[in-house]
Amino acid sequence: MKFRNSFLPITVILLIFGHFSISNAYAYLDPGTGSIILLSIIGPLVGAGLAIKIYWQKIKMRFTK
Repeated sequence: MKFRNSFLPITVILLIFGHFSISNAYAYLDPGTGSIILLSIIGPLVGAGLAIKIYWQKIKMRFTK
């Protein structure tokens, strides 16, 4: 219980300090950025799927033996 009682005030102080120390970024994300993020997620999934499809017979033989 001692840990829980000392944890809450420290957390509150850190959250308040963190809130006031953050400045605005004024960043701009154009529509192309979203497509790059999407492709970086989909690309490896498709690559892994194709690798499994190409080597499916070898994978199947390894688990059946």
